[in-house]
Amino acid sequence: MPKIQLIRRDGRVIELDATGVAFDVQRGVQVWPIPVFGVRAALDLNTNMMSIRVSGLITDDTQTTGSNGAAAVLDLSAPTGLYDSWFKQQQAIGNTTISAIVSALHGKEFLFRSSTQVGAGAGEDIVLRFYASSVPSATVATRSIIPVDLTGSITDTEDIADAIVTALSGASIYENGSSTPFTTSFTVTQGAGQKANSGAHQGVGTLTGEKITITNRTRSTNGNTPLSKRGDVTVSGSQDWTASFTSSAAFTGGVSGSRLSKGDKVQDLLNMTVNASPGGGLVSPQSFTGDLIEMPDSLSSFDVGKLLRIDQAESVKKYIVGLRVPYESTVTATGLEEVVRQFTIPTGPGTDTSAESNTTAFDPVDVISGEAVRPNPFFRQGVAISGVVTQFSPSYQAGDSVWSYELGFSAVEQLLGI
Repeated sequence: MPKIQLIRRDGRVIELDATGVAFDVQRGVQVWPIPVFGVRAALDLNTNMMSIRVSGLITDDTQTTGSNGAAAVLDLSAPTGLYDSWFKQQQAIGNTTISAIVSALHGKEFLFRSSTQVGAGAGEDIVLRFYASSVPSATVATRSIIPVDLTGSITDTEDIADAIVTALSGASIYENGSSTPFTTSFTVTQGAGQKANSGAHQGVGTLTGEKITITNRTRSTNGNTPLSKRGDVTVSGSQDWTASFTSSAAFTGGVSGSRLSKGDKVQDLLNMTVNASPGGGLVSPQSFTGDLIEMPDSLSSFDVGKLLRIDQAESVKKYIVGLRVPYESTVTATGLEEVVRQFTIPTGPGTDTSAESNTTAFDPVDVISGEAVRPNPFFRQGVAISGVVTQFSPSYQAGDSVWSYELGFSAVEQLLGI
């Protein structure tokens, strides 16, 4: 029995067991018979409606669900100033070569804590420190120091990112007084940075590994802690770290799960559907233009709730803005095993979401201003089906051990309301 996800406006998801899912697409094609000739003509202006019906069961949780690990991002492509890339920003302050950038990184560091360290309350933390020369051994103690060795061959900023990943992957830290491999406490992943032209600025072509995401494996709000960046006085001679690459100000997105009864779940769903507010609306010009025009980021989405400063109101945060229905794909898998994808629909002229092109990871995370957040499906295609709940019908029969429900959902890409 698959689990579907309802996506709230604040990024939280509600998982429900589904026993049946039905898609209904109706195309508004006008058809006329032509007299005498015995043929028919049609006018198709690409007007269509899509609705989804979900039926399922609501049961008591047997374990804690809904938890999420806090994450932070280091992006060596993105500057902290008004430049096209971090490399350009470094050039502007006089570090015109990659070797000069490496030298400037000597002694710079990040200070953070794992979710388990916070929960243990033993005052433990982690320092990730860059060394361009005289690399010391790692320290595994109350303050665990992980050295990043930049003395090897560094030809571009992706090489620096690789060195960070190598250091983290091989490190150990203290958690509750015991030495623990870093990769037992965190997952570390690499991907393309925000500034796609960073490689071109360095004369090395496209770079695909400048962004590093560090995620707590222990899923808890304990992981929502600051990520501080500074210079170590004993190594770099100064605490100042100006013109650094973009990094999260904190680990965010950590959620301590809950264990709910079936009645708790019905109550929460009634709360989210009976009296919720769209907060003025969600407008995406990119959905109108599709692939024909690439809209700038400043125009590609418009959240009326933020403009009115009501986006953090409880009635607005709980509004359901998307539905994620999983399926298993072989055509996009890199190996023999299937991968989990979500059903999506193309919106706007020229868009295509065939099975081959549907490569977005299930329940993906975006990075906005250095913060890892679940994307809003109104503003980013491919992460879920954007829309509104039009019906929620829970029912219970005496003697049953579960609630059953029927859910109606209409796919929409532009939303206005109060």
